[in-house]
Amino acid sequence: MSSTLLQPAPPSRSVLEAFINRHQYLLELERKAEEEQTRLLNSKCSPKLLEQRGLALGGLGVSVISVGLGGKSLIELHRPSAYHVSPLLPPHTFRNGDPVRIEAHTTSAPAKGKAKKKEGEDHNVVEGVVYRVSQEKVVVAVDEKKEIDLPERLRLLKLANSVTFDRMDKTLLHLKRLILPDDGAPSPHAQNFPLINSLLGIQIPSWAKAVPTSTNPEDAGDDLKWYDEKLNDSQKEAIRFSLKAENVGCIHGPPGTGKTHTLIELIFQILSRPVSSTTSLPPRILVTTPSNLALDNLLLRLHFLSQLPPYSSVLPPGSILRLGHPTRVHKDLVRETLDYRAANGEEGELLKDVGSELQGHLGDLGKKRGEKGAVKGKERGKKWEEIRELRKEYRQREGKVVTSVLARAQVVLATCHSAGSRQLNNMIFDVAIVDEATQAIEAVCWVPILKAKKLILAGDPQQLPPTIMSKDDKASKPIEDLSEELSGINLKSRSALRPPKTLETTLFERLEHLYGDGIKRVLQVQYRMNTHIASFPSDTLYNSALISDSSVSKRTLLALPSITDSTTEEAKDALEPTVILFDTSGCEFYERTEGDGESGKGSIGEGSKSNENEAVVVSRWARKLIDLGVNPAEIGVVTPYQAQVSLISSMLHEDYPEMTIGSVDGLQGQEREAIILSLVRSNPTGEVGFLGEYRRLNVAMTRAKRQLCVVGDSSTVGKGSKYLKKWMDWLESEADVRWAGDESV
Repeated sequence: MSSTLLQPAPPSRSVLEAFINRHQYLLELERKAEEEQTRLLNSKCSPKLLEQRGLALGGLGVSVISVGLGGKSLIELHRPSAYHVSPLLPPHTFRNGDPVRIEAHTTSAPAKGKAKKKEGEDHNVVEGVVYRVSQEKVVVAVDEKKEIDLPERLRLLKLANSVTFDRMDKTLLHLKRLILPDDGAPSPHAQNFPLINSLLGIQIPSWAKAVPTSTNPEDAGDDLKWYDEKLNDSQKEAIRFSLKAENVGCIHGPPGTGKTHTLIELIFQILSRPVSSTTSLPPRILVTTPSNLALDNLLLRLHFLSQLPPYSSVLPPGSILRLGHPTRVHKDLVRETLDYRAANGEEGELLKDVGSELQGHLGDLGKKRGEKGAVKGKERGKKWEEIRELRKEYRQREGKVVTSVLARAQVVLATCHSAGSRQLNNMIFDVAIVDEATQAIEAVCWVPILKAKKLILAGDPQQLPPTIMSKDDKASKPIEDLSEELSGINLKSRSALRPPKTLETTLFERLEHLYGDGIKRVLQVQYRMNTHIASFPSDTLYNSALISDSSVSKRTLLALPSITDSTTEEAKDALEPTVILFDTSGCEFYERTEGDGESGKGSIGEGSKSNENEAVVVSRWARKLIDLGVNPAEIGVVTPYQAQVSLISSMLHEDYPEMTIGSVDGLQGQEREAIILSLVRSNPTGEVGFLGEYRRLNVAMTRAKRQLCVVGDSSTVGKGSKYLKKWMDWLESEADVRWAGDESV
């Protein structure tokens, strides 16, 4: 693979303007699409259907109301035993940061033509943001100025997320002012102009001739002292490349190649080097990802290593700070959050007295009528007035506390979106790292970029792209036809900056197009899959350069320690094969459609498809593996459609709650010893829908460590695309092919 850096001609002012305008246009389409979907679902669907689609949770009650950062009320919702047999929440799509509404639980949709209450009139409805989600509870942060008087039985409803779009719009406007100042206005000044210019092709990215000097005396130029001596050569090269980068560098991490592992080592290598030769101050790093789950994976590893030598000498206690609340609720991770430090650190004493008084008032107001100490009538209004004053004082004190906590942090972790929160206003970091950058739209990446002097992007363009809901008529045309957006651009130049055709074009991919392969380094050794499982994606998507480490290349389920008897024919037949195809072709195992279209991003939505006969085959095979000794927690069932997830869950989850059963999108970045992939699509016309997206398929087939079992109709799937045809042909020749109609499965 060539590492030559292309050198595009600098873009003109009109090209830069077209680039930003096109982003703004596409973002507005996406905003409208999300708002329209939410409006249609809320207006046309019954509450029961909304719950089935994961867009609502009914029959909830308030367990406690507490005080959070910013003086917000944290309303903790749970499933009361009065209405539910199990405290576990049913399948849903609620995630940290989602805007939501808490309303009274009803069994029917509002009657048509019924007059809406005026704003502020309905005390039984509050809107807020999901603060934390666990298996049994959802915590919602609300900042209501009106009185909150929630009924005993509640429903949580998902709303359109306008906050993220507002932040991206604001970021693009700021970028526009920086690179396209108004005529006559003074030229803006930014510490990170070299980075901004490199990302837009205004100037060529540069690399130092040698790795910057470390404070570690054992380092000598490029002969680094590694914190992890087990790094392979491609990982070390990616780290050297990133350390030498003066503006921007990309790390391409195919499945199982230790991308996160490499980033952790890179973070410690950066921290061991002063900001410049004239100071001994360590750099400050902003680590971001598009999702909370990916961010917490990084946080977990950083937290663990920071307690061990020699890592602890580089990252002492209090140096890691997480904005927002971890998805993985763990006491140690919670202690790394801004909320916890503000409330429990030394500076937190400033907040405790006001917080305690706030908590007391909220507790009194939360008491049910008839309960001892319940506040009634005019007294409730007085209490809320006191709460508003206390919140104001709380926020003033909190500002000082937050500033102090942030000043001590060397590594700040936030989602790309939350990197634009008020806590980080006017802060500049020495380095910003965006992990899973190929899953984030470019506009949201600019939020952390504008806070950094140097950028490292990590991801894999061959895995899932950002999920886009909107459809643009112009996006279906050849890009040459978009004359308004592309005026002044030389379209014949491969490396010219040009406006994106769709929001699926990520910053990582655009930089590859702009500068060629020289902008990145590729990780080449994978530590997840048996060589047989890895061979198809390696040959078709990674130029046959994906090498299986010797520690994983030959492993099978038969060699798992939990297998007590590996000598029987039944065990060998089920556990020895590494790739299995249960072909349903000719079995008439036809798909069933839940609605009129397809669901996206694994969401529970209109058109999600299921295949009951396939689900039976999946269930039987999973049970067979478990009977032979495979731990249910090491089996993952993956399928592109949420309706199939629900169907298979109904067959397996009660008996094996620890088994992962989910959408392809939900399992990206994860791995299991055995993966059972249900393709669902089976029809006479050969329609495969978004199963034809090869990157989704790549994610699905690269989660398995020892066995990949595919259940699907080869005749239908093989007609979907050239890539699917190639995969079906490979399975027919390389897999252990079995007939799905065999009742002995």
